[in-house]
Parts: sequence; C-alpha cells; structure tokens
Amino acid sequence: MRKSYVVVGAALLFAMTAAATDYPQYETFLGYSFVRFNPNSDFIPSYNSNGGAGQFVYNFNKWFGGEIDAGGVTKGVLNNFNVDTTTAWITAGPRVTFGSWHSRFRPFAHVLFGGAYTAASAQIFTFQGPGSFFPPGFTPNPNAPITTRLVASQWGFAMFAGGGLDVKMSKHVYIRPVGADYFLTRYTNNLFGSGNTTTRNNFRYTAGINFTWGEPK
Repeated sequence: MRKSYVVVGAALLFAMTAAATDYPQYETFLGYSFVRFNPNSDFIPSYNSNGGAGQFVYNFNKWFGGEIDAGGVTKGVLNNFNVDTTTAWITAGPRVTFGSWHSRFRPFAHVLFGGAYTAASAQIFTFQGPGSFFPPGFTPNPNAPITTRLVASQWGFAMFAGGGLDVKMSKHVYIRPVGADYFLTRYTNNLFGSGNTTTRNNFRYTAGINFTWGEPK
C-alpha cells in the first residue's frame, strides 16, 4: 500500500511539473500591418498606411512574457498631396497570454514602449531660369521642368496597447487573424526652435503567422 502511495505521489508531482513547463520558450510572429494615422492637423488629413511587422516573445512562464515589436508602414501618396510618407517603429514591453496552450484559441494582451521614425518626401518642379548653373557647352531649355525632392524626418516616442488572437494550426504554428492596437506617437517639432509636441492617436491592425519554439529550461 505504501508503494502505491509513493507511485501516485510521484505521478502527481510529474504531472504538476509537466504542466508548469508545458509552454514554448520563444515565439516569432511575421505578418501584415495596417495603420490608420490621425495627425490631428488642419493641414494634414488622416490617412491609411500598409506594411509589415515582426514580433519576438520570450516566455518566462505559461502566461507572462517579454515582447519586442518592430515594423514599418508606408503611404505612397498622402491623399491629394504628392507626399510619400513612411513610419517605422521598434518597441518592447510585457505580454500576457490567456487560457491553456493546449486550447485552439489563445488570446493575448500587451503594452509596448519605444520609438518611431517618420519620414516624408515631396517631389517639386522648378523651371530653368536666369542664374541657373549648367555645365559648359550645355544649352538649357527654359520650358523643361527640373524635378527634385524635399525630405523631412524625425524620431519620436511610440506606444502600443492592445492584443490579439492566435488560432492553433499545429504544435508550433498559429494563425493570427486579428491583432488590434491603440498606437500612440509623440513628436517634438524643432522647426524654427518652436519645440512644440504633437501627439497622434492612431490605430493598428495586424495579421499573420506566429511560430512557437524552444523548451523552457
């Protein structure tokens, strides 16, 4: 009888230990990103951008991990303005996973902090006129336009707050049909030394594939 108790106790201990470590150590997500930017400006209207994002997660246990999120989106033409805009970011922060890793559906939530880089460029046209510099022997055509691009860029603060849902396809592959985040950016305008801060309240949607790998040690 005593041996039976020992066997049962060992089995329970093994089951508890296995359940405590039954989760992947790492996760890697690759997918599509859509961002709705709201500049809060009378001059620049709200606009949509498309691109991609990648995430790396280190799981400390079956429900809590640390996440790094990096990506970028671009807008070819800013509404009626001939302006190309690109925004890239890198952020990090905590992530919480809900439910069992054996279940088919696995929701999560995260809060990430970091930086964002935005660049905008516009093509402008000028005409050749008196005083323009040309190489020797070159005869300019005063009716032919000269094209060039004006470029402006800046770094700022970025934050994501939201989550998503992963759907299990196999032991190490999950499909993410939806990820939704409040995307805050804050830039300081140093033009002419104004130092004004602009806060933008944006929205991000992501979808893609999440891979899990590694065993906890």
